Parts: sequence; structure tokens; C-alpha cells
Amino acid sequence: MHKQLAIGIDLGGTHIKYALVSKEGDVLWEGKKPTEAEKGRESMIQRLAECVMDAKESAKTIGEVACVGIGTSGLVDIERGFVMGGAPNLPDWENLPLADLISDRVELPVYVDNDANLMGLGEYIFGLKGQGKNLIFLTIGTGIGGAMIINGDLYRGSRYAGAELGCMPMILNGETWYWEEFASTAVMVSQYESKLKEKPGYPVDGKFIVEAYLKDEPLAVEVMDEHFRLVGMGVAGLINIFNPENIVIGGGISEAGKFYIDKIAAAAEKHAMEDCYRGVEISAAQLGNKAGFLGAAYFALSQLKN
Repeated sequence: MHKQLAIGIDLGGTHIKYALVSKEGDVLWEGKKPTEAEKGRESMIQRLAECVMDAKESAKTIGEVACVGIGTSGLVDIERGFVMGGAPNLPDWENLPLADLISDRVELPVYVDNDANLMGLGEYIFGLKGQGKNLIFLTIGTGIGGAMIINGDLYRGSRYAGAELGCMPMILNGETWYWEEFASTAVMVSQYESKLKEKPGYPVDGKFIVEAYLKDEPLAVEVMDEHFRLVGMGVAGLINIFNPENIVIGGGISEAGKFYIDKIAAAAEKHAMEDCYRGVEISAAQLGNKAGFLGAAYFALSQLKN
């Protein structure tokens, strides 16, 4: 008996990751293509259609493809599958009826939502197995992205512009910026490089700094301790406002080890209100770079059912 499948797609600025996913969350096949965003809007639409057809062909011996889910950066009207704008990493990616454009080319129902929302949904459904009703998902990398589950449902805001969690205004050393402009991995790397007296012969990244931190290299300890403090302060603010059951932290640096989550949790506890913090579990994301397409597939199948 063939399984009912969805094609889940995570459209990133660098790569498109896509997979055949069962309703149980089993990844039965997956692929990856360069986004080639510099070639423009029409090229990206065509590449998305090619990804769908590629997955559709691979599904022939596995199951029946029922629908397609796409996670994209930007503001998305999920009722229409319409990208309104707000995707600076994708040129001309606005006023775009993406669901209709792809559906017409691949002859399947297509559903679209914001990529961070679908990463959070993937973690909630397939990482936490739907445990709890109130969750905040953070991804720490070039910036700080996020998604919120409230009463078991994704919170998108009144005009699909909610959950921009990395954009809380903060003041540090007399400067006002967004939280992500103080606390992201990219900022930590930039600070480390600017203070490094002797440059290595290869690029510095988060992994390099984590390895140096674990060896007690003083500069790495300095910048990572500041990173923990600033991430923890933002997490504390979210805990005080929303009192969630879980805060899940993703992004490449979250895979550094248990110490990374423990340090953030300690900083959050220091700055959070005691009653708000009590019972909150702070943990690392479980699905890695599969969360996006898993969430997209689940979203598509749930919309098809509705």
C-alpha cells in the first residue's frame, strides 16, 4: 500500500532543501540544490518547480504525493500562499503569488508559510512530539530567528508579521540596536576577529571559537561569556512575557554541546522573574537542518486535510 506523502521545501538564501515526508514525519528521500538567488525571481520559481518534479519522480516507487509545503523567508499570507515581502536575502521576493505559481507548474496543491515558523513547527511536532502547548523556538546564526507556538498553534501575528523575536530593541554601551545585532553568532565571530591579534590562515567561525573556548583560550572565553549573557537576557525577556513550557534553541552553534544550552539557561534564570522561569525547559533543537522541510510537509498535509 502506497503512503500519502508531502514534499517539504526549505527555501534558503544559499540552498533549497527538499524531501519526501510521510504524515508520521519519516523522511523517505531528500535532495538539495543551490538557490542561485542572484539569478532573480523567475529563476528561483523555476528551481522550486524543478525540486518538486525531482521529488515527485523519486516518489513513484514509494507513495503518492498529495501536496507541497514551502518555507520561505519574508511575510507570507498563508491563506493565499502569497509572499508579501520582507525577504532581504531573496531579490524581488515580494508581491508574489508563490503557491499559485508553483501549483500551476507541478499540478499539485501548494501551501506556503514563513521559514522560521515552519522550522518551529517541525521541532514542535516531530522533535518534541507535540509535548506542551506553549513553546518558543529560536535559531541563532547570522541573526536570531524565531517561531512561537501558543495553545498548540503557530502564532503569526495580526498581519503575518509576528514572532520577529530577534528584533527586540536593546541598548548596550549607549547604542540601540535589535537583540540579534548584539547576540547572534555572526556578531560573536565579528567581535572575536576584531580583537584577535594574530589572524589564523583560515576563516574564523562559531565552531572555531567554541573549540577555543573549550580550551580556555581567554579571548574566546571573553566573547562567548558575553554571548551567553546577551542571549540569556533576551531569553529571560521572552520567558517573562510568555511563560512558555519550552524554549528550543537551534542554529549551528546550538550543536556545540550541552554546555552551550546550560550557559544560556543560567543567564536566563539570572535575569528572568522567578515565577515566570519556574518549570521552563530550555533545550537544544533536535532536527538540525531537517526541521524546515519537515515543518513545511506537516503544514501542507494539515492544510490539505482542513
